[in-house]
Amino acid sequence: MPLTYIPRDLDYVPPPGQEVTRIETHHDDLFQATDVPLRAWNRPLDLPPEDPTLGLCARHRLMDLKRSDFGPRRFSQQLPPEWYLGTYTEVAARGSWCKVCQLVAEACDDIAWPDEADIVMSWIGDVRWRKKAGHDDELSGTWETLRLRVRSVMIGRAPPFTPFDLVPLGREGELFQGRCLKEGQIDLDRVRAWLKCCREWHGGECSHWMKQQSVSESITSATFDPFIRLIDLEENCLVERSDLVPYVALSYVWGRATVFKTREETIDELRKPGGVLEKKALFPRSLRDAMTLAQRLGYRYIWIDSICIIQNDDTDTYQNLDKRHQIGQMGKIYQYADLTIVAASGEDANAGLPGVEPGTRLGKQKEVKISDDLTIMNRSVAWPDALLRTTWEERGWTYQERILSLRYMYFVDDTVHFQCQRATWSEDFAAESPDLALSAADQVVDFSHIPSEVPPPIELRPNLKFQLKRYPELVGQYTCRNMTFITDRVNGIQGILNVIKDHFFSQDVEFVHGMPTGELLHPGLLWRPRLEPKRIHVDEKKGRPVWPSWSWAGWTVPVYYDYGADFSANNTGRYQANISLGPDPYFLHLRARVGRFRLMIEDRGNEDAVPPLPRVRPTRLTRYAITHATNPDGGDEEWIGSIWLTWSYRRKFVEHQLKLISRVTQEFIILSDADKFEREELVEASTAEKRAVVNVMMIERKEDPGTDGRVRIERAGVGRMYRDAWDGVEEKWERFELG
Repeated sequence: MPLTYIPRDLDYVPPPGQEVTRIETHHDDLFQATDVPLRAWNRPLDLPPEDPTLGLCARHRLMDLKRSDFGPRRFSQQLPPEWYLGTYTEVAARGSWCKVCQLVAEACDDIAWPDEADIVMSWIGDVRWRKKAGHDDELSGTWETLRLRVRSVMIGRAPPFTPFDLVPLGREGELFQGRCLKEGQIDLDRVRAWLKCCREWHGGECSHWMKQQSVSESITSATFDPFIRLIDLEENCLVERSDLVPYVALSYVWGRATVFKTREETIDELRKPGGVLEKKALFPRSLRDAMTLAQRLGYRYIWIDSICIIQNDDTDTYQNLDKRHQIGQMGKIYQYADLTIVAASGEDANAGLPGVEPGTRLGKQKEVKISDDLTIMNRSVAWPDALLRTTWEERGWTYQERILSLRYMYFVDDTVHFQCQRATWSEDFAAESPDLALSAADQVVDFSHIPSEVPPPIELRPNLKFQLKRYPELVGQYTCRNMTFITDRVNGIQGILNVIKDHFFSQDVEFVHGMPTGELLHPGLLWRPRLEPKRIHVDEKKGRPVWPSWSWAGWTVPVYYDYGADFSANNTGRYQANISLGPDPYFLHLRARVGRFRLMIEDRGNEDAVPPLPRVRPTRLTRYAITHATNPDGGDEEWIGSIWLTWSYRRKFVEHQLKLISRVTQEFIILSDADKFEREELVEASTAEKRAVVNVMMIERKEDPGTDGRVRIERAGVGRMYRDAWDGVEEKWERFELG
């Protein structure tokens, strides 16, 4: 269970690696009911007269920023009040004489609606650390520094600019302060220092290679089966090794760039000393930069997919033995890398790693000297937010690369960031300390556009390693990403599934077509589409879709699980379907209760009502209500369940008693008992009468016969129904083959 966290007035920091869902309430007695705001940005200000000769506008003179305002300070203290700066147009006008307004105006990239965009400065927590009790007990406890968030408070429109932070520029050697970027090129000494600190402070927690140094060679000699192919940066050739050596892995996107690919006809040349160097000019810039950086950081080996996997077959990996073996251990490749370089600064493989070579990055830093004591500078709100806007974050293959790696170096927004299992460090902020418990990059601040006396709540970013235990969340996040080749839909997550199986699930659980079998087969079938579902294309050689309809991989849409209900359902109920893999694992063999019901439009969930039939676009995903095949009472049709299906089923609907109802009945089978309806299905679920609920699948019969006399069917959709709705239906069980 995630921790629930935490009042600001409690001296507590959660253990590293724990997932936290809520943070921060504050001293209630400071915010008594009052007609006059005391802390919010709309509070009245007694501004002094404007005087352009003083270098600061009236607001910033009243604000009177000092270095001590940014901390360090005890975490139990209240946050200072917010400051309203006016519209962007007003701030930019004052920028001609106010140094801070000028910095703010210049840092607002590509401002939209300048005359309407109200700008606010809000104090938020930055880094947090804990001092242990010692000789001076007054210094023990949790401490923090602050930063100023510059944001917009427009309502009803997209943010007119990307928020950013202001932090004090630190002096040499000072921790938890901003620092200047090296112009045009990254500071390699700093990057080496990050690796050195991580190795000394965290050891094997952030490196499988370091962990294996304390284990007998006889146990660890064969890490990769049959081998991992690496680029040897000293011999400039490809080598194949089964043992673990320190190596770098590159995570990047191919995009539209022409990417050099190792092929069966070139592999022998690349194995010869100097063979890679001869071809290096043909490599995209991101690959060349990664090889250069790895060598400068002292690594001999690097793994790059297009070079280290034979790429003869781009679509059907099962016809390419080498590719099949290497993709099968992709999870291990990224898990065991000593460092993963993430090239997220562009849309394709030619974007490069800005700053590896001199003059290849632009400095976006701006700084203003407020006083002899304080110079402030701007920096990104949090580089993980910048990462979310990149092409790299949208791609399917990069998902498992991010989840499984232990130590990363991100190139994003012309800045380098380092992340391992216990620390997050950036070029533009000094935070390299073994006592660091939390940084701004770990937090998401939930600001309201409405003025509030209470500081905003904060959530911690999800711990990616913690999510490895949660198959439903992983599938939901992964299927939202893009795949160039839809046939890679399972391959792109197979590495994660292998890790899940080896570390978190019992030996009875296997993954077939991306789906869990064994004890998790029943809940695994309960995924639902987020968009209009569409079946994957047909494999012409086999004459059937590439993956079966019961797997999320068999559809080309993002999916989700209702984790709380789906994976806590009772799988031993009276109407429980018997389900197992068939001899051909493309098919499931079922013995299930079957019944006929009708669909209608009556939305009882928390979404907007479904619009009338003529206004529905053909691409819209529709939630249908389920009702009886025949109304036993002769009155209005009873709502007895809910299911997401394609729009196409509405073509068979007619209007009846002011409702849209299907002319034909549909076949359903019961899969298992369900915990309850969820809010998106039934708003009144929490207060509804206590009626048992079952998980159901709507099916379509196929003409081709199944094996052993079974009826071959495909999944149309999965939903929930009241179990007693089946009491009026003839109890009929059939044997099916679900493909």
